[in-house]
Amino acid sequence: MPNNTLSALTQSENLRQKNTLNLIAPENYPSPKVFELLGSLWSNKYGEGYPGKRYYAGNENTDTLETFVQQKALEVYKASENYGVNVQVLSGSPANGMVYLSVLNSGDTIMSLNLANGGHISHLHATSNWNKFFKLVNYDVKEISGKSENQTFEIDVEDFKQKLQDFKPKLVIIGFSAYPRKYEFNQMCRLAHEAGSLVLADIAHINGLVAAELHAAPFGAGIDSADFISMTTHKTFRGPRGAMVFARNCIPEFLSQHFENPENWLPGMKKPPTSLIELVNKTVFPGTSGGPHFNQMAAIGQCCLEILGEDEYPDKIDFKAYSQNVLNTCKALENSLHENGLEVVSPTQNHLCLVKFPEEIDSLEAQKKLEEIGIITNRNSIPFDKKTPWKPSGMRFGTAALTSRGLTTEMAKDLGKIIAEVVFGKVSDNQAKAKVAEIVSLLSWWY
Repeated sequence: MPNNTLSALTQSENLRQKNTLNLIAPENYPSPKVFELLGSLWSNKYGEGYPGKRYYAGNENTDTLETFVQQKALEVYKASENYGVNVQVLSGSPANGMVYLSVLNSGDTIMSLNLANGGHISHLHATSNWNKFFKLVNYDVKEISGKSENQTFEIDVEDFKQKLQDFKPKLVIIGFSAYPRKYEFNQMCRLAHEAGSLVLADIAHINGLVAAELHAAPFGAGIDSADFISMTTHKTFRGPRGAMVFARNCIPEFLSQHFENPENWLPGMKKPPTSLIELVNKTVFPGTSGGPHFNQMAAIGQCCLEILGEDEYPDKIDFKAYSQNVLNTCKALENSLHENGLEVVSPTQNHLCLVKFPEEIDSLEAQKKLEEIGIITNRNSIPFDKKTPWKPSGMRFGTAALTSRGLTTEMAKDLGKIIAEVVFGKVSDNQAKAKVAEIVSLLSWWY
């Protein structure tokens, strides 16, 4: 008799996702066409190397596939003039690692946003294994004054400039995981380059907003743009779990000094690199990886087509309108959370919002209570948090996933009220579950 465990688990997970309200900021719901390709026979093929130069036979179609996906990814960001793209990297954290290994030597310094105050775990932190090879320096946020009764923390540009001067990092990372504000990429890239640093912009969270031209972009030709751009392909991009790395298709004059010394070339290189994408490609293969996952690559290509309007998501809403809806629902949710007694940390300018709980509220218990009534969230540290990362002071919410299912601003307001009622114990479990079920009943489910 066949063992039906996996089928039963998959059906159970389908029902869990369908019947709950997902507010995890990095999650989303790709189109059925993306899933079809992700589970397709592209998974059968092995193809170490790059188009036109594989170590296996039978790659005429995969060569065309990879070139096509690269082309569409560059079109999404109008970046083909200044960048190349690697679509073989498997996920976001390894994508960042590919950049580190492309241009850094052991002992070099990386500067990134403090993890505790909004940065990402892949940008190094106190317990990161990358600390075996590189030195870590953090820039930080500061509270800015304003008329709002909420606290507002933004990047401390003076701290950023001072750290550049004091530590002279080889690589500066501009990116975040729990930072609700917008990044001023041009200013930060320019300051880093003027200090002699290379720049990696990690736009994993906001790449869909950048593609929709609703957030500043780090792409460009000059000193005020990033040398490398990494991203995942889920989150606001609404594709499969995957990643891409963009890198300059040249070595600009203001970066040439980094590559004058052969010690800064990759192992086995016999002449200076001619582009940064060359370094990334050689680091991915043969430097660290074997055969690419063509099924994932094809699925990334599909979501690029949906972003470009050459295919469509099941709701037939164009991608820019969807992305604007994400911003609108997130702001409506945040306003409702605040109106119902929760303190907002840095009013949102993107797809996620962050709130602070009163001192007596246990964030882990609040997360569990919300999960029990069908709201899926994640507790999160807030800037300069005095509590532990396991039981931090705050909670992070994102609306990209539910907006893909048709969440409206009115529903988002209702959802904010339910969350506050549960956190403050103002509603019974049965009442809360009924309210969640009512919202769920209004949402689409594409699978």
